[in-house]
Amino acid sequence: MKILAIDDERFALQMLVETISKIKPEAEIVAFRRASQFLEYEDKSSFDAAFLDIRIGKMSGIQVAIELKKHSPQCNIVFVTSYSEYAFAAIQMRPSGYIMKPYTEEDIRNEFENFRYVPQPEKKGGNKLKVRTFGNFRVFGSEDIPMKFSRTISKEIFAYLIDQCGYPVTSREIAADVLEVEEFDRPTSKKVSQYVSDLIKDLELAGYNNVIIKQNRQIQINKEAVDCDLYDLFAGDTAALNSYHGEYMIDYSWAEISDSADRIKSL
Repeated sequence: MKILAIDDERFALQMLVETISKIKPEAEIVAFRRASQFLEYEDKSSFDAAFLDIRIGKMSGIQVAIELKKHSPQCNIVFVTSYSEYAFAAIQMRPSGYIMKPYTEEDIRNEFENFRYVPQPEKKGGNKLKVRTFGNFRVFGSEDIPMKFSRTISKEIFAYLIDQCGYPVTSREIAADVLEVEEFDRPTSKKVSQYVSDLIKDLELAGYNNVIIKQNRQIQINKEAVDCDLYDLFAGDTAALNSYHGEYMIDYSWAEISDSADRIKSL
């Protein structure tokens, strides 16, 4: 699920994002403090839900909703506001929900349970990126065509994220484990950020926009968006178990001592 969150108050936006993340930990959350940031955002066609403050500087949340609906017509719009006088105008948009501040986690949870449009889960083996970790690390797109990466290091970072099994990591952890850099300074931080950006661009060019989740300065794999032998093995899949012959991501030295490697050995 991809969710848009907009509020011009920093603390309010942070609280909204944290609440949504707690309820939907697998979701990709795109958060902005200004409507102009949303207007500049390129991929407006893939949102499943949007939580919008009604007053966002010069542009209202209602105007943002109108623009969003042009690109994502089945996006569930939920207005979040402190101003009850905007209720009538908001209802004219036929939103999925309307929440008054201060709200509770239960209020947000109820909105998810009562969406007008129910996001359809991807079927196993559908339009998912195929990842194979047993032996060499390999990635395949549609029709089992090998995925092309613009940088070798970006592919290795992708392997590292796969190995983390959906657990969020920071740039510092990537620098230490993948780049084997002991001192995490500003140049190193910028370098890792560039590698990650290149990785995301590679995936988007291949048509996979929902594989990487970035939020709160952390990055992780969306496990639901990949068909991975490692994840199948951990889920008890017999075919995945039979395909494992004692080798795991042999391309990368860090994979030999990873938690996933230890977990495989214990099976």
